[in-house]
Amino acid sequence: MSVAQAVVMAANGSASTDADGSRVGPGLLGFLVFAGLCAALIVLYRSLRRQLRRIDFDAEGESDAERMRRDGTTHDTTGDGPTP
Repeated sequence: MSVAQAVVMAANGSASTDADGSRVGPGLLGFLVFAGLCAALIVLYRSLRRQLRRIDFDAEGESDAERMRRDGTTHDTTGDGPTP
């Protein structure tokens, strides 16, 4: 098709467009990426929830140092662990 024919077709409005705005979408790849992100989000949420359940939370506000002092243990700075 020559340039002149393309100009005439565009002026007449008879040019066929395969990708008009109403038919273009993300397709299968976009859906798979979205589904993968949703699955990853669910897995990460469940993992975070499991980790948060393992945290020993003291509602009374007692710090670790106070709790260790009360239990009779001291903090060892050498890394060998608590000493009785």
